[in-house]
Amino acid sequence: MSDLLARDRRVFWHPCTQMTDHDLVPPIEVVGAEGIHLHLADGRSLIDGISSWWCKSLGHRHPRLIRALTDQAGRFEHVIAANTVQEPTVRLCERLLALHPGRWGRVFLAGDGSTGIEIALKMAVQWQRQRGQTGRTRFAGLEDGYHGETIATMSVSDCGVFRAPFQDLCFDATVLTGLPRRSGPEDPRWLDASAEWPAIERQLAAIAPTLAGVVVEPVLQGAGGMRLVSPDLLRRMAAWCRAHGVLLIADEIAAGSGRCGAWLASSLGGDEALPDLAVLSKGLTGGVLPLCAVLIPEAIAQAFEAPWIAGRAFLHSNTYTGHALACAVANEVLSVYEDEDILGRVARHGPRLRQGLASLDSPHLNAVRGVGMMAAADLVRADGTPFPRERRTGWRCFQAALRRGALLRSLGDTVYLLPPLITEPGDQDRLLAILAESVAEVVRD
Repeated sequence: MSDLLARDRRVFWHPCTQMTDHDLVPPIEVVGAEGIHLHLADGRSLIDGISSWWCKSLGHRHPRLIRALTDQAGRFEHVIAANTVQEPTVRLCERLLALHPGRWGRVFLAGDGSTGIEIALKMAVQWQRQRGQTGRTRFAGLEDGYHGETIATMSVSDCGVFRAPFQDLCFDATVLTGLPRRSGPEDPRWLDASAEWPAIERQLAAIAPTLAGVVVEPVLQGAGGMRLVSPDLLRRMAAWCRAHGVLLIADEIAAGSGRCGAWLASSLGGDEALPDLAVLSKGLTGGVLPLCAVLIPEAIAQAFEAPWIAGRAFLHSNTYTGHALACAVANEVLSVYEDEDILGRVARHGPRLRQGLASLDSPHLNAVRGVGMMAAADLVRADGTPFPRERRTGWRCFQAALRRGALLRSLGDTVYLLPPLITEPGDQDRLLAILAESVAEVVRD
């Protein structure tokens, strides 16, 4: 064990990790990163096949993003956003609103995705109260949904592995079941949720008078297993929410920023599917710095406009709101997407991942699915049944992939490919080959 690894084991608590696993498989020692590759202390390079927790939309150390960061640092790095005006912040808000002209009128900025969802939840409850709907305090979310690690975001999530230890702290929220699961755009029912909608609508109708908002991950449910849902569900849900005075909150943190092929995954269901509140993070800064943006319709913002004595202000505060460095980088991300035709690249090269995964034709890869620059499958035994949980098949595939040159951190026994959006076809093929070889090695025994 290197000196750095020994020091790390003594002092650093790794996120989302059973720390004793590091006694069996030491963490990889990263000394550099560029493009889609991580460079290790032992001289090897790994393909970052999961975009470092889904945020490296433009890869590592994109020169334009680094230049934007350093240029802004030469002016100032952070100034309190309350009572000040800063050009990078204003420019970013203007550009985000211009992506869908007229749909949203204000942007609330904060630090990370969990915080962004928390802001949207608080804003929904206060908005309902300030328009006289004091009984609307509940939320509904989707089965297998995941929205973050704070108490409120866990409360509206349905990922037991994250929520279970803190169940007593969580508030009650409704979980909508029977979702229109689909395999991707090639699925003949991709844009049709008519069969499943009546049952979902009945679940909503039962709680309609008490609902402040419905929280969804549009199209792509990440931590819940890289599951795909028909974009038509968003369209139907948006119409239902409008009719019943309920806010639709779209968690675009993983699915947005081009991952599913559009800047907002919600828009895959058409303009009618766009939510009331949309929350962006992760790829918004290309993973360079933490930042989230909550897009808010002007009509909702107006409910908070009043003299100070009325007590209608939204008093959520974060020290680093509108952080100048993060906003400067996010502005450059928007420019790079346009100049380098990132969405066009996703449209041209993204389907290769799902098609390649399906072509492996392995009995151990079940329910192959994909959208944009993402493909996933569930690991099963040859007879189609799940592997015993204690076998940790996905974790072992992760280890096997490391030995072959790729960082592919599974979600339980769900394996997935979610590389930077700039990944070229040849590198996609390499990732597919590594995944195939890793699965074959692990399931052989």
